[in-house]
Amino acid sequence: MKSMLKARIFTALELLLLLAIVFAVLLPFSPVNSQSVPSRDSGVFLYTGWRVLHGEIPYLQLWDHKPPVIYYLDALGLLLTPESIWGIWWVEVASLGLAAAIGYFLFKRLYGLLPAIFVSFLWLFSALFLIVGGNLTTEYVLPLQFALLWFFYQAESARHYGWRGFVLGALTALLFFTRQNAIAIAAGIGLYLLINRISRREFRRFLDDSLPILAGGLLVTAVIVGYFASKAALPAFWDVAFRYNFAYADERGPSDQINAIIQGLNQLENIGLAQIAMLGWGAALMLLTFKRARIAPESRSLLWAAVIALPLELWLVSIGGRPRIPYFTVLLPVFSVFAGFTVWLLFDSLLKDIPRLAAVVLLLLMIASLGSVLAADYKEILAFYTQPTGDADLIAYIQQNTNPQDTVLMWGAETAYNFMARRASPTRFAYQYALYKGYGGKPYVSEFLNDILTNRPRLIVLITGDKLSDFRFGYRDNQVGALMDQVKDRYTPTLQVGGWQIYTDTGP
Repeated sequence: MKSMLKARIFTALELLLLLAIVFAVLLPFSPVNSQSVPSRDSGVFLYTGWRVLHGEIPYLQLWDHKPPVIYYLDALGLLLTPESIWGIWWVEVASLGLAAAIGYFLFKRLYGLLPAIFVSFLWLFSALFLIVGGNLTTEYVLPLQFALLWFFYQAESARHYGWRGFVLGALTALLFFTRQNAIAIAAGIGLYLLINRISRREFRRFLDDSLPILAGGLLVTAVIVGYFASKAALPAFWDVAFRYNFAYADERGPSDQINAIIQGLNQLENIGLAQIAMLGWGAALMLLTFKRARIAPESRSLLWAAVIALPLELWLVSIGGRPRIPYFTVLLPVFSVFAGFTVWLLFDSLLKDIPRLAAVVLLLLMIASLGSVLAADYKEILAFYTQPTGDADLIAYIQQNTNPQDTVLMWGAETAYNFMARRASPTRFAYQYALYKGYGGKPYVSEFLNDILTNRPRLIVLITGDKLSDFRFGYRDNQVGALMDQVKDRYTPTLQVGGWQIYTDTGP
């Protein structure tokens, strides 16, 4: 009885330590400064989540090319705290906390207590350099990725998939509908099962393992696709979240992809995660191939799947050829697997016959050394993200000069101001990047301009120096020009607020 109580107390202490690290990582990105305006991407998700709560349907009435899960997560956060974005931050805390807990207890099973503590510290504080303001799709995939690893480990250990396989399939579908190119771990698991079972000629076992996974994935996919089909939004869903993303990825070539990988790995090298993980990946591959007896049988399947997943992860994260820092957050789970393997090798090889107290002291010294490297960067990040950002005067002007039922068009990509002022856009193209790229051609541009003429936003807001013109559209012709002329006839530049030019509806 006493031993059970001690185990529960120790588990509670472990969870408290993880939660403390999660709070420390996310503290710089908390909405402590109510005057700050979210980043462009986060602003789009916040705006979409807000409009979802007002009954609007992504893609059909809200144009953005991410898969749908993030919009509903933001809607949940805003439902928790309608007057602020604290609810969103608590959703982030829950998401990262869940990822941390699953990862820690998985690594404890794989590598033991001390390596699990170190690698959890390592990957969580590596995330500090990648979250970049928070509330991005790459952040919300982390618990799904770690859960995939956990349930795969459990299924392989039990040598029976069943409900665990169903959960694996459901998680894979949720992962795909959160961020399509974050499915490398799921692909690694699938390839491992295919290679392992077929090479052993275990065809029946392959079917027994695969069918529950397939069932779970199809059920979640059917629910999501069925929902958009029931709202007559399925063609828009396909067009925006898939066809546009294919075109977006095709804009960059192989040299851009290589550069993206290099830039992303640079961010993961800040406190050594990339270096330790790549060493672990090579060591795991060598031991699995030539000295598999060194690795516990229950760990081999997961390590093989992760060995396959790591290069897939690098390829998928670079597929768009854009070296954007948050993209590389999706590497954290598979990198932490191999960072843990490296630390396990160190402890297993060098500390096998050394007193446990000495191992604990070494662990504390390793964490302290990372902390000393991290301290200056943490202070800088904390100072940067707790400063006011954006233009509070513009938000105040919009709120004071419009009614809540009025619409306001932010010309360009400033959807965050629609959200902060709580004024809806008159068009589903709340930001116009797709029109600038020429995607959708004449139908998209005509829809956008006709929305302005029909819905009559009270204000149109441009960054000073920009023009109320169709010159940036990727598609232009005489009919588009005529619609643009009608817009200019109805809207008059009235004043500047900070770095913004305000146009007011003065037309007939």
